[in-house]
Amino acid sequence: MTAPHTNVEREAKRHSPALTGITIALLASVLAFVVFTLWPNPEDATPSPSAVQDTGAQVEGTTPAPAPVPGE
Repeated sequence: MTAPHTNVEREAKRHSPALTGITIALLASVLAFVVFTLWPNPEDATPSPSAVQDTGAQVEGTTPAPAPVPGE
């Protein structure tokens, strides 16, 4: 059942803080999504095979190749 005497303008004023809060929360969640999923993080980047070969760095979970023996 609905109320027989509803003042729509007064109800709009009463709901404006809640609607503003919902809008701010939605904007914050979109911003968080962009920052945490699309923003590049160089610390998490896996080096390319050429970079590993050039610098001698190791990639996690791999074993180094044995050093060549001179004279063989």
